[in-house]
Amino acid sequence: MEVTRAIESRQSIRRVTQESVPRELIERILESAVHAPNHRITEPWRFHVFTGKGRGEFAKARAETARLMAEVEGDDEDLISGRVSRERKKAFRSPVVIAVISESGRDEVETLENYAACAAAVQNMQLTAHSLGLGCIWRTGPVAYHEHMRAFFGLEDDDRMVAYLYLGYPDMGERPRRRRPAAEKTVWHEE
Repeated sequence: MEVTRAIESRQSIRRVTQESVPRELIERILESAVHAPNHRITEPWRFHVFTGKGRGEFAKARAETARLMAEVEGDDEDLISGRVSRERKKAFRSPVVIAVISESGRDEVETLENYAACAAAVQNMQLTAHSLGLGCIWRTGPVAYHEHMRAFFGLEDDDRMVAYLYLGYPDMGERPRRRRPAAEKTVWHEE
C-alpha cells in the first residue's frame, strides 16, 4: 500500500474478530515500531504482547486496578463488581493487545522526546497493521496510568504508558473520515 494512501485511509477499528493473528504479522508490526524517529537514538520503546490465554494475565491486572480505583472512589459492591467485570472484558476485545511503554530519559526534555518517539512508533504500528489487512485501535484510559498497572508492567519512576494497541482482523466496514484540512490549522511565516 502506498504510504500516503495508508495514512489517509487508516482508521481506528473498534470491532475485530477473535481469529488468531499469526505471530509473524505481529513481529512485522513490532519491527515497524523500532524504525520510528527518536532523538539521540534512545530507542525508548518497550512492548508487552498479550495473545491467547496470555490476555488473562492482562485482564487480571486490569480488573484488580478497577477494583482499587472503585474502592478509593467509594463505590458500593454492585458498582465495584460492574467496573471490575467491564475492565476484565477489555483485555479480550481483540486477539492481540500490545502495550507500548516509553522509558524515561536522562532529563525532563529527553523523557518528553522519548514519549513523542513512542507515539510515532505506535503510528508506525497502526499503519503497518492497516497495510497487512489488520485493524487496530489505540486506547489507554485512567486504568492504564494507575500505580497498580505501573507495577504490573515494572515501570520506573518516569517511564510512561503510551498505548494499549488492540489488534485483529476487522469486523466492521470503512467509515467516512472526518478531518479538517491542514490549511485551517496552519500559520505560514514567510518573509
